[in-house]
Amino acid sequence: MPTCQNCGRKWSWFASIKKLFTFRKSMKCNHCGEIQYQSSSSRNKTSLFVLLPIITIPFSVMFDLSLNFVILLELILILVVLFVMPLFLKLTDKEEPLW
Repeated sequence: MPTCQNCGRKWSWFASIKKLFTFRKSMKCNHCGEIQYQSSSSRNKTSLFVLLPIITIPFSVMFDLSLNFVILLELILILVVLFVMPLFLKLTDKEEPLW
């Protein structure tokens, strides 16, 4: 779980998910109120996780899987991505360039 660089307290899973889906560069710590940013390495990792359900679609077409199975697979992958993303969230107190 992410740790605030100012106060050193860990964020909860729910707070991490909530902050990730605000689509803002800055995130305010719930404990101390200081502005935190997602590190560039963390942004790269989480963006790869988001692509995982999309990447599986061509394989499902290639193997001629049924539509019901593909929808179920996509839903499961989306849920897995949602549960795993906060584990890879790393915070920094300075805004870093993406590259």
